[in-house]
Amino acid sequence: MDAPTALVVTVHPFRQSCRDQGDTAVNSHFIKRPATFSGPRKRRSLIAAAAMAASLSLVALAGCSNTNSASPDSGGDGEKIVIGVAMKTQQQRRWAFDVDAMQKEADKLGVKLIVQWANDDASTQSSQIENLLSQGVDALIVTPVDDKAAAASATQAKAEGVPVVSYDIGIQGVPVDYFVIRDNPQVGVLQAEAALKFAADGNYALVEGDAANDVAQAIHTAHVATLKGKSPTVVYDQFTKNWDPTTALAEAENILSSNNDDVSAFLTANDGMATSVVQALKARGLGGKVFVSGLDADAANLKLIDQGLQTMSVWTQIDEQGKIAVDVAVKLAKGEKIKPETTVDNGSDAPIPARVAPVVAVTKENLCDFVTKIAPEGWVTPEEVFADPSQCPTS
Repeated sequence: MDAPTALVVTVHPFRQSCRDQGDTAVNSHFIKRPATFSGPRKRRSLIAAAAMAASLSLVALAGCSNTNSASPDSGGDGEKIVIGVAMKTQQQRRWAFDVDAMQKEADKLGVKLIVQWANDDASTQSSQIENLLSQGVDALIVTPVDDKAAAASATQAKAEGVPVVSYDIGIQGVPVDYFVIRDNPQVGVLQAEAALKFAADGNYALVEGDAANDVAQAIHTAHVATLKGKSPTVVYDQFTKNWDPTTALAEAENILSSNNDDVSAFLTANDGMATSVVQALKARGLGGKVFVSGLDADAANLKLIDQGLQTMSVWTQIDEQGKIAVDVAVKLAKGEKIKPETTVDNGSDAPIPARVAPVVAVTKENLCDFVTKIAPEGWVTPEEVFADPSQCPTS
């Protein structure tokens, strides 16, 4: 990449009356030569230099002044590293906890986070990432709305020398700097194994997540692999755009109608869609009689597990995952080497180094332990889950 352009500021007398008072005006221009800035704030330093020159020009043009010095606006953070965080949506409650974990680690490390929410719109996210880059962030953490569409934004960031951490959902097709993801294949394995334990045969429906991201793809691949050679018959196997609960409800109703209510298990990729499947089953008097899986261990779904309407969910250690993402981003911003736990193939020319957050199945058997020992503070309380909270004491 070409060396950054340095800003040269030339100071000259403005006019006779001001010259008599020692005042000056500023004329700035660019020349092509290596800049002398270094460190993680290199890009922001260039921006600040340009802003300083513009500010000095305005001061001089406004009139004479007894003040002979000016300094760039540091934003109050000195040399603090700034991490841009581009999140896909606030619709799923878990993402706020991911960002909270990131913020706690950022505060601990003394770095600044700038968080943007795309509301499941890939075009919005592209614009937000462009905005973050224009603010001179030192690294990006991205949970892509569309793992392929986000490749263009990642390419732009890398062209500007900004490292990219793909968070939870892997950006595809470009060699991003790092992946911080859950063990998505294990999610699919846990769901499928629980289904086989519940109903070893019968008709199975696979209500998968959004085909546009690698989480859904990895879970689906694990579903298929785990069920291969087993007795169940898969009567439905489709992806669901945006993991949309409304779409999932229509899917579940159609599956039940098409099979005369003869369905033994719904391998449902996440909790939002699982809620819709439970709704469809209850409407036909099948609540609690059919296996239903989920992902994220949302409070409402934990209540469904206690009621016997949803069979299980899968929890990701998101407090640890968010912490890891910030640690990795800060080290990349500093240019440090990071030893990966593993590598991931994202369809680019090289394997991507990765850290993987562990997952755990949540069932009625370990529900109290999850609520009181595993879930992060604020995620859920016994009162939100249990008809009789006294059956799950917090101490």
